[in-house]
Amino acid sequence: MRALGDRLQAAEQAAETERAAWVREKEYAATRRAELLKQYDDVREQREKIAALGPEGECPTCRRQLGVEHAAVLGVLDRQLQAVIDDGKYFRGRLEQLAQPPHGVLSAEGERDKLRDELRRASERAGLVRAQVEERARARQELDAARRRADVLKQGLDARPTGYDAARHDSVRAELLKLDPIALEAAALEARAQRAEGLVPEAEQAERDLSTAEQRVRTLTEAVAAEGYSEERYRLAKDRYDRALGALREAELALVEARGALTRAEHDVIEVEKRARERAARELEIAARKSRLRLHNELDRSFSDLRADLNAAMRPEIAELASGFLADLTDGRYDQVDLNENYEVTILDDGVPKPVISGGEEDIANLVLRLAISQMIAERAGQPFSLLVLDEIFGALDEARRQHVLGLLRHLGDRFPQVILITHIEQVRDGLDRVIRVAYDAARGVSAVRDDAPVPLAPPPIGAPDESVAA
Repeated sequence: MRALGDRLQAAEQAAETERAAWVREKEYAATRRAELLKQYDDVREQREKIAALGPEGECPTCRRQLGVEHAAVLGVLDRQLQAVIDDGKYFRGRLEQLAQPPHGVLSAEGERDKLRDELRRASERAGLVRAQVEERARARQELDAARRRADVLKQGLDARPTGYDAARHDSVRAELLKLDPIALEAAALEARAQRAEGLVPEAEQAERDLSTAEQRVRTLTEAVAAEGYSEERYRLAKDRYDRALGALREAELALVEARGALTRAEHDVIEVEKRARERAARELEIAARKSRLRLHNELDRSFSDLRADLNAAMRPEIAELASGFLADLTDGRYDQVDLNENYEVTILDDGVPKPVISGGEEDIANLVLRLAISQMIAERAGQPFSLLVLDEIFGALDEARRQHVLGLLRHLGDRFPQVILITHIEQVRDGLDRVIRVAYDAARGVSAVRDDAPVPLAPPPIGAPDESVAA
């Protein structure tokens, strides 16, 4: 059993090791497949987004137009999708292989179960052997006692006279046979005598109880006779008692119902009082909210009037300033803009609103509006603005209009001494005084800043690190 126990412990450890390795490998395969499924969804969503954008769309990473790189980006995403699909097929097949325990696990567990059965059978055999050993010890003790008894009997037999009288033996046996019926009758009589002795006290007690009961009957009979008992009157009295008992039970039920109704009424009173308090509190809250509503309405009217007054006072001035900037940027082609109540810009051509404008014209309109507002704020503040920051204002402008914008910004040097442009357009670098380039280093996960000379550079390919030029 000890040897089997050691072997079973080693087999259990081996089986546990095999199963743990199988479980780890299966969990790893399941985790990798789940990651690949998520990666597949992300890449597919990104590819669908890029495909929907088309060559004219902007790159979601660098915000530049995809252009001729659109097909190359789709090809990279397709290869990534195919790689994810291949890896997913591999791990799916691996999960199918690992769905059932491998041969090593089954073999180790089979060896373990086999040793368990052998150990169980050995334990049963050991228990049987221990029981036999104990039985052997008891048998030896009984054998020793029997031998001692045999020695004593042998000594007694040796001490008795020898010889056998057959006639005397037959005579004694005959006498015994005659005495057997008498012995049986004596035993029966003795048993009956013992039972009779036990019944005598019970009979005496029963006699006394009977006498007492007879005396009680006589007493009750005399009392009934003295009271003038009548069976008819007893029946009538019993009927009245039964009716009174029924009325009492009905009254008790009515009392219970009345108490229940009282409890419900008290609860209803408490609920009504609670609701009355809640209603009073809500009326107070409604009154307070009505007061706040009136105040808000009054403030809303005041703010609306103030906005109307401000619009009436400022919109013409802003429109006039914007018209001047527009004339400078368009070489006099357009010299008038109009602003509605929401400060939406409308370009006027000979006093007539131009219904359709290009993307570049829309950018110019928004730019002159910002410049006009900035100049008006500086004039109202009584001191010039030292800084003007413009973000991505060249996106839809052609080369000529870009140069016009740069020239206009230089003419505004007396109003805005420092102008910062944030842009991805490399062609404007020649007209800038200073270029600071910000590039993202994907390898290190940080942004790098360097002071760059304003010399023409080829535009970076789609997907290159995001760079911004400021001057």
